[in-house]
Amino acid sequence: MLNNFFSNLTTVAMQVGVLYLIAAVGFAADKTKIFTQADGKRLVDLLFNMILPVAIINTFLNMERTPEHIRGLAIAFGLAVLTHLLGVGISALSFRRTDRMIRGIYHYAITFSNAAFLALPLAESVVGKEGVFYSSCYVAVFNVFAFTYGIHEISGGKAKINLKNLIFNPGSISVIIGIPLFLLQVHLPGFLSDAMTRVAACNSPMAMIVFGTFFANCDFKNIFVKKEIYLVSFLRLIVIPVTMLLVFKLLGVEGGMRTALTVSASAPIATNTAMYAAKYDNDTKLPSELVGQTSVFGIITMPVIVALSSVI
Repeated sequence: MLNNFFSNLTTVAMQVGVLYLIAAVGFAADKTKIFTQADGKRLVDLLFNMILPVAIINTFLNMERTPEHIRGLAIAFGLAVLTHLLGVGISALSFRRTDRMIRGIYHYAITFSNAAFLALPLAESVVGKEGVFYSSCYVAVFNVFAFTYGIHEISGGKAKINLKNLIFNPGSISVIIGIPLFLLQVHLPGFLSDAMTRVAACNSPMAMIVFGTFFANCDFKNIFVKKEIYLVSFLRLIVIPVTMLLVFKLLGVEGGMRTALTVSASAPIATNTAMYAAKYDNDTKLPSELVGQTSVFGIITMPVIVALSSVI
């Protein structure tokens, strides 16, 4: 078992390293002003609204319909909901005496991982298309919670929740489209399938390059100073994923699904934390510090926890 752990740790660490090397391109591009964080923010819209949905739909199109995959789809949705509910519960118990607006940022950071722009590419690297298949369920659930609980928290309870956004968002729509295509085993013409595959292939490198531009703008002098940030990192990177890993074990969840969901649960803080904070007139400096620290620590914690998922 120990040999398997270190073997899996090496494999996952190498994949994390590759993704962070791609992020280093974005980091260098921002520092040299070739491609800055402002450019990255614009590219996020392209990624989130077009490329990511194509990648998700393409995965459902290419996934073989089996009883195991059909059952796994329902289980993955349920466990993704449970993971987010765990985050909401832990958040409710933390930072209760902190200013309401700042508390909202901490609560958002604890609950929401970088599921789309880091976890999904990593799940694809480690597990393959099955990783994207199950991680897509996590992304869809992420969007539902982000457009309700997330917006409520990060706005300090001021924002009105638009129920249409629960369904009419790119992550949810792509899964809603993808599930029937998967169940009906639809086969697209070769040229169309090839085009979708090529667009989908852009998701991982583009997402990591954008991530690198955000990372380049972190205040590295502050991210290791505030004790509150360490608590958020501990909850986001260790408590939530380890707890869910034990739940997966108790429920008998194994194989690619366990790995993919563990990757999603163990990812650093969502990069859109700063964007939502800006949109709802909250502090934007703190989210960048939170993303910065968890991204640094995540280089170590993610491989360890994902490797654990394959041996316990």
